[in-house]
Amino acid sequence: MAQKQHLLIDFCGGIDHAIALAYALQAPDTKVVGIICSDTDAGRGISLAQKVIDWAKPGYEIAVVAGEQRPLFATLSEHTARVNEASTGVRLMLEKAREAEGELTLVVLGRLTTLAKAAAAEPMLAKQLKRIVIQGGAIRVPGDVTAIAEANMHADPEAASFVLAAGLPVLLVPLDATHALTLTNEQAQAVVSIARNTGMINIAENTDLQPGAADLRLSAWGAMVAALDPSAVATQQMKLTIDCTSTLSRGAVLADLRAKPSVGRDTDVCVRIETEKQYLWLQEALEQEGNRR
Repeated sequence: MAQKQHLLIDFCGGIDHAIALAYALQAPDTKVVGIICSDTDAGRGISLAQKVIDWAKPGYEIAVVAGEQRPLFATLSEHTARVNEASTGVRLMLEKAREAEGELTLVVLGRLTTLAKAAAAEPMLAKQLKRIVIQGGAIRVPGDVTAIAEANMHADPEAASFVLAAGLPVLLVPLDATHALTLTNEQAQAVVSIARNTGMINIAENTDLQPGAADLRLSAWGAMVAALDPSAVATQQMKLTIDCTSTLSRGAVLADLRAKPSVGRDTDVCVRIETEKQYLWLQEALEQEGNRR
């Protein structure tokens, strides 16, 4: 019998993250050992995670806790007040990493603040984790927050820079690999309908998620596919730097793409994801949910 892959997920919120979490919870030979909600509103993230768990019915208990809600250097006063304070999410990350003894995969779907604090607190974290799959960055494609910066990196570039420098076993899944992962209009309507009917979202408060929206992107789901099925992804090692200083490019992932790169940290980067069989899961999940109603 194959040994189950153990996942710890650093989760925010939104439909894309809910799909990624549901996919992990229903994946065969996979056990989610914990969920850290690093949303700016931890209560909202925890509530959404619990609703997805209730929908997916994994058949086992999962710890769901709050992660870091502010960037490393939000303001001087906030940072000073919190610099010695480890969130429940940091403590859970360190605890699960120690327990797994090198067999835990961490999937980070939001900004990297919780991971950065955990890495700063535990110098051995790189040896305790099997792999860290990070959704974030834009290298050869435009960003989704600024012209060149992606949301997760832009939200806390100092944390992202620290994580890359920490020597952790990182696989970065940027927008380059996920920008084409979208829902059809029919799928978007079904997903939003399920999310509304199960209470995952309040349509009245999310006018951008009205049924009929065909542009729900699946970047978080793409990162989860990369975590659960390495055979479905193509990777390339690149030297990367996170811009933390420029007002024009803050949060941008800068890759040295010269023939002989020399600037930046060596990082494994996902450049392509094959999702044909994973889309079958999504379609089957939507059909199954439709048959319940």
